[in-house]
Amino acid sequence: MSKPVAEPPDSGESRWPIRPLHLTLIGLLYLVFSLLWLLGGDRMLILWAGGATPPLLVEMLKDLLVVSAGGILLYLLLRVYGNVVRLRINQVQDLRLARIEEQARRTRDALENRVRERTAELLAINQTLEQQVAARTQVEIALSDSEERFRQLAEHIREVFWVYGIAEERLLYVSPAYEEIWGRPVQGFHERPLDWIEAVHADDRQRVHAAHVARQQLGSLDEEYRIVRPDGAIRWIRDRGFPVRDEAGYIYRIAGLAEDITAHRLAEDQLRRQQVELAQMARLRLAVELASNLAHELNQPLAAIVAYTQAGLALLRQDQADPRALTGALDAVVHQGLRAGEIIRHLRELVQKHPDARAALDLNTSLRAVVHYAQLELRQAHVVLNLELAGNLPPVLGDDIQIQLAALYLARNAIEAMQDAEEPRRLTIRTALQNSGMALVTLADTGHGFSADTADRLFQPFFSTKPGGMGLGLSVSRSIIESQGGELWATPNPDGGVSFHFILPIYGRRHE
Repeated sequence: MSKPVAEPPDSGESRWPIRPLHLTLIGLLYLVFSLLWLLGGDRMLILWAGGATPPLLVEMLKDLLVVSAGGILLYLLLRVYGNVVRLRINQVQDLRLARIEEQARRTRDALENRVRERTAELLAINQTLEQQVAARTQVEIALSDSEERFRQLAEHIREVFWVYGIAEERLLYVSPAYEEIWGRPVQGFHERPLDWIEAVHADDRQRVHAAHVARQQLGSLDEEYRIVRPDGAIRWIRDRGFPVRDEAGYIYRIAGLAEDITAHRLAEDQLRRQQVELAQMARLRLAVELASNLAHELNQPLAAIVAYTQAGLALLRQDQADPRALTGALDAVVHQGLRAGEIIRHLRELVQKHPDARAALDLNTSLRAVVHYAQLELRQAHVVLNLELAGNLPPVLGDDIQIQLAALYLARNAIEAMQDAEEPRRLTIRTALQNSGMALVTLADTGHGFSADTADRLFQPFFSTKPGGMGLGLSVSRSIIESQGGELWATPNPDGGVSFHFILPIYGRRHE
């Protein structure tokens, strides 16, 4: 808000409050005096001189009075006019000065406001800079702490941690565990970047090199390979890498872990050998248990052979025997002999060792063979068999003998589980195709089932709920199915009994 303009100070020459009206009155007075003097000046002089003044002296006095009065009035008029002019000049100057002061004050106020605003802005900027500096300092401290923790973590883990730079096209960091696993110094690794791959086993080197070249495009890596240490020891390595992306989403680093899995691979090999030996023992035990059943199966074709042979001999002893009548008897003998040979061949395949020979096989045909081998036990246990085999089931990948053995174990387990169950005793074998590219086999019985306590231990070795059972059948069955790339599990039936399910990979899907 602007301040009111102050009144100009009163000077010494302008004490009288003279205004334009006063000048008008003085001018009228001078006019009246002049008219009066012109009209009656002579008479007033004569009267003032006593009436005897000469005309010349009167004229001189008259002129003197006129000049004196006019001069005095003119002096007064000029003085008054000068005072008025000076007063106006002072007023104008004071007004201009007041305006200049007001403008200066406004300019000063504006400058002060701008200075205050700029000062506030500078203070805000300074505060922001201080906050940014403090935040950056905290970030640097946190980054330093993070790098220190990362260094301690990388240097104390047993796996080899490595970082590969995409732009640099080289490994940027390798943790000290490299020396322990590879048996080579890290300093030598930095001097010879390909030192690590030279230690890879010759049989794996080309594959590993191709995988590490492809990681630059894929940004990931997951390989298992062998390395040869300087002392000649061979170790198995699992090398995994994952991409590190920047803010724009581009891959600029690949970080990974190289883990020594030698002990794990040795344990897997040992477990695989034990499983093979366990399966061999189970096959021997099964062969012993099946000996009586197979003997009964052999007795049937042998008895038929004997009967048909005796009939043929009886015909031959007749004098008028027709040779064509012997054809049917001899064909039956041949058929029963082939049947007996097939039973013996299958018994040999069960007990002898043979390599893992997985190939495409018809799962329905294999299950029908299992049903044929279990016919005697099904009849003795009074079990009704239901076959629900899918008609459009594609071939699966597996070893025919081992899959038949696992299915036979499960069928025998179901038959034994229904020995004390009420009739009708029913065993249902069904096959189906799953959307995941696997074939599903289900063996469902109507036995007593299993309790919740035994559910978790059902497939453990040497665990059995049957008196005198060794507890190997289900364990060996699961091992066989898993060795064929499948999975075996059990579920309780809603109306009683148990269903055992196992899946096997489809041959075509596996090889796509």
